[in-house]
Amino acid sequence: MSTFVLVHGAWQSAGTWDLLAPLLEVQGHRVITPVLSGLGADQSRLSPNITLQQHVDDVLVELSRSADPVILVGHSYAGMVISGVVEKNPTQVRRLVFLDAFIPEDGQSALDLLPVQIGLHFRGVARDHGGGWRLSGGEPQLDLWGLKPGEARDFVRARLCDFSLRCFEEPIRLPDNRKASIPSTFVSSVAADYPARPFFAPFATKARALGWDVAELDTGHDCHVERPAEVANILLDE
Repeated sequence: MSTFVLVHGAWQSAGTWDLLAPLLEVQGHRVITPVLSGLGADQSRLSPNITLQQHVDDVLVELSRSADPVILVGHSYAGMVISGVVEKNPTQVRRLVFLDAFIPEDGQSALDLLPVQIGLHFRGVARDHGGGWRLSGGEPQLDLWGLKPGEARDFVRARLCDFSLRCFEEPIRLPDNRKASIPSTFVSSVAADYPARPFFAPFATKARALGWDVAELDTGHDCHVERPAEVANILLDE
């Protein structure tokens, strides 16, 4: 039996794993889906004071409750989170899985890893509509993630929440780069008509250069929603 800790991305919630988690549990594995501060079930507490480091700490608390090392999975923004988690507690992580996710280095923020025009857009939205920090979740994100009208789009829409620009702006501290010593897998979403694909494709290239296992799925950004069985097979293939 393995323990999987599944960490969701920006604008989403722990419920984003509701299709994938049962496929792991039916095989006898344990699944933990942390609630990140200010997001999902905790979204009433979202404020400009919520930080990336708080999200790292949220996951570290869950790891501290596991008797055995875990397989730590991060989607999208959560690539930042899981990198910070393994930096703080590498002995509790036996494998990292980045689902179409950021792969940061020390001192980088999520905005550093996105095209400049995307950062300018997010800052403009926050300035004009979010008090300088709030980024509302809605149809623009679903479009960017390549979700077509239908069940998958409806599923993700029902689990959207607002997010904080501050979490995108905050650098992650990885002075010892401890993720480099952990076996890692990158899952790349490669649907031809997935608009955000150019933003995340460089991380698949980086993963290959680092010698990681890289899997490709013909989906948009939410591969774990569009193809949960295929993602489960990748997670279980050790």
